[in-house]
Amino acid sequence: MSIHMSEELHAPLSARRSMVAACAGNVVEWYDFAIFAGSATVFAAVLTPGDWAGFTTIFAVLAVSFLFRPLGSLVLGPMADRAGHRSTLSTTILLMAGATGAIGLLPPWAMIGAAAPLLLLGLRALQAFSTGGEIGVSVAFLAGVSPAGRRGLVGGWYLSTTAIGFGAGLGATAAMAALLSEEDLLAWGWRIPFLVAVPLGVIGLYLRRRPASPTIIAPAPVLPRVRPGVVLTQHFTTVRRCFLIAAAFSAAFNTWFIFVPSYATASGISTLAGALGCSLIGLVAVALAAPLSGRLSDRLGRRPVLMTATGILALVVVPLYLWVLDGSAVALVVSAVVVGLVVGSMVLPAFLAEQFPAPVRATGLGLAFGLGSALIGGTAPLVATIFTQRLPAVVVPVYLACWAVIALLAVYRSPETGTTTEADTRQPVSI
Repeated sequence: MSIHMSEELHAPLSARRSMVAACAGNVVEWYDFAIFAGSATVFAAVLTPGDWAGFTTIFAVLAVSFLFRPLGSLVLGPMADRAGHRSTLSTTILLMAGATGAIGLLPPWAMIGAAAPLLLLGLRALQAFSTGGEIGVSVAFLAGVSPAGRRGLVGGWYLSTTAIGFGAGLGATAAMAALLSEEDLLAWGWRIPFLVAVPLGVIGLYLRRRPASPTIIAPAPVLPRVRPGVVLTQHFTTVRRCFLIAAAFSAAFNTWFIFVPSYATASGISTLAGALGCSLIGLVAVALAAPLSGRLSDRLGRRPVLMTATGILALVVVPLYLWVLDGSAVALVVSAVVVGLVVGSMVLPAFLAEQFPAPVRATGLGLAFGLGSALIGGTAPLVATIFTQRLPAVVVPVYLACWAVIALLAVYRSPETGTTTEADTRQPVSI
């Protein structure tokens, strides 16, 4: 058998193994983020003075730390575009797991006072830096190894593993809340999911460092340095459009799966375990919808699927949110499922990746998603908290609906890429 034939036989296995490594690491990354989100009410009680001031402090920590996502994109994206993806993806998972484990060791407010939320901010910033680099690099990598005509499906699986990781984090937090008394949960139980992140990170690191194939993966060529400023200048219109779409997605996701369960718990609508359980069901809907919608976008195009999803989001978010405020457990479950199905259908991994040429894909995608998820998505829980305290309740979902409409217009003005040839964008990729 010739070397050429051997490479062809190994290629499908190599691609599958690489995709599994990227997606498995993605599960670990989003597990780490989710346990922070699910522990917001616990943090408010343990790491701040408590009450609504503590609640606002935690979401302010979340909002400020999100600003480090674009920084992670600026540092790690060009590194991956220039020298390959493997070492960069290994770096992101090490940073995330280490920072998450350290959060589980933080002393409480009663012991160190204001230093507790400040240390939390520092560690959460490190998490956000890691995630900012992770998203752009891993999505760009998957776009490079995806089989022709199946990039939407592969991107859907990536989004699905995001939901799985986030759901696992919320599930771990909900389990602690359900199994332990409130006293034990606040004293030590909340730390367990954070400490578990360390061995999970080791597993993710192993999967990402394992060679995809012993025979065909050569070192990535060293390319000219990718300058984020030049990428932003040359692709400004594309970055702007992708920023608006990512902002709508991130705002809806973070409001429904971070703010809503925390607000439902703080306002007495549900217990912490019950609210997180409802969100977990919604995340299952995300995980199921993402690959199906991704495959549909491979056949029909990205724009029709994404425009349908953003249009539905704009229509349903206000009545669903007001229904949740009625205090019904059914409303919590149904709204989480509906929103999960909608955001899971937004086919963002494939759509955003295809908007940028391969040599600058990780940088451009990272900039757009990093800025959108930081400036709009990262501040969404804090904005919702402030709106809830000072304005009529309907303002929160109207805010989300406005972003959905803006995203719909941005998609409308974007080129269709899902039904075009992919020969010019598929390039050898190293992980």
